[in-house]
Amino acid sequence: MPSLKAILTLGLVSHNAVIKVLGGKAASYKFAHGAVHDLGGIRVFNSYHCSRYNTQTKRLTTEMFEAVFTNIACFTQP
Repeated sequence: MPSLKAILTLGLVSHNAVIKVLGGKAASYKFAHGAVHDLGGIRVFNSYHCSRYNTQTKRLTTEMFEAVFTNIACFTQP
């Protein structure tokens, strides 16, 4: 995917897998909701997973989730 600019990770497991695939070390790129990391020309955006548990406990709200997508859109627009 030569034109890939951004990846959204949903949760810690996804985050760690993407960091590893991009050649980074998880300890150097801490997962946090709303965090953004740059690795090899690709920007990695983090969000809590949109599971029923996270949404029902309000760990992840609709507003929080939408804010991540707004951030991605701002980055990827020409």
